[in-house]
Amino acid sequence: MWWIGVGVGVVVGVVWRNVVGRGEVGVRGRVVVVTGCDSGIGLSLARHARRWGFTVVATVLQEEGAAADILRREGVVVVMLDLRHHHTFTTLTTTLHNLHLDNQELWCLVNNAGVMTFGQCEWQTTAQVTAQVQVNLAGAIHLTSTLLPTLRRNKGRVVMVSSPTGQVGTANMTVYCATKAGIEGFTHALRRELAPSGMSVVLVRPCNLPNRTGIMRSTGVQLREMLENAAEETRQDFGAAMTEAGKALEQAFGGVEETQELRDDRLMHCFRCALLSTHPRLSYSAAPWPVTLALDLMQCLPSAWVDVLVAHGIYSWVLGFAKNK
Repeated sequence: MWWIGVGVGVVVGVVWRNVVGRGEVGVRGRVVVVTGCDSGIGLSLARHARRWGFTVVATVLQEEGAAADILRREGVVVVMLDLRHHHTFTTLTTTLHNLHLDNQELWCLVNNAGVMTFGQCEWQTTAQVTAQVQVNLAGAIHLTSTLLPTLRRNKGRVVMVSSPTGQVGTANMTVYCATKAGIEGFTHALRRELAPSGMSVVLVRPCNLPNRTGIMRSTGVQLREMLENAAEETRQDFGAAMTEAGKALEQAFGGVEETQELRDDRLMHCFRCALLSTHPRLSYSAAPWPVTLALDLMQCLPSAWVDVLVAHGIYSWVLGFAKNK
């Protein structure tokens, strides 16, 4: 009668998640660090976290940019940090030390910063590949390692921002997919590693937001750079496709306003649960449940089957249901 035990386990899990897990921690004296706040998700999350009552430290690349001005006006502490250059971490750690002296303790690091270059692996320049790996994966790991001694002692938490591309890899986003798959693996391993310390490590997956975040704003420029630096064979075989893709993507995303409202209540609810729940889930998805279910099922299928689904556009069709209008 093993199935009875399974059924009881499922019921207990649902009850725990929906009843016990609904409690929220206090925010007084707690500091949340959010990376990548010049635009998109980071900017929106930093503003929401401040409204939820946290002391928020937002990292940006442009200290005098429009996003930084918006955040300062709303009471957010703004710090310049470039994940590609570890010496810039010093300003953040100094800021956190000063907050500690004012009885404000580090509670959570949200590794949100990310860059994406659209294009086949063969097309992308060394600089474009390196930037994605440094910012999306290596930088997140290094910053987490830097802040872990304090987070661990405070029994805080780390929130990692991934993507459906970390679950199912797709063509023309190969490097970005690799970095997000790395984030997923790092998150699961770190959660198990830190379990004895009482810390939480939580994964949040936004879904299909290129028209709201500005992450593809520079795609047209990037594709021109690829074409200029491509090998002769690549230029001969793909030059026309690269030019056409650059024009289409620049037209679609070149005018996206970086400081616009994200307008994704589902995603902000995921982040609130990840930051505030006394017993957070292992992961949260901002996608509608049919999309989440489909993505989870794809991970259970043989890779050859997933290849067929992706090749026939089923994956893109599924993600279309989660598009932020």
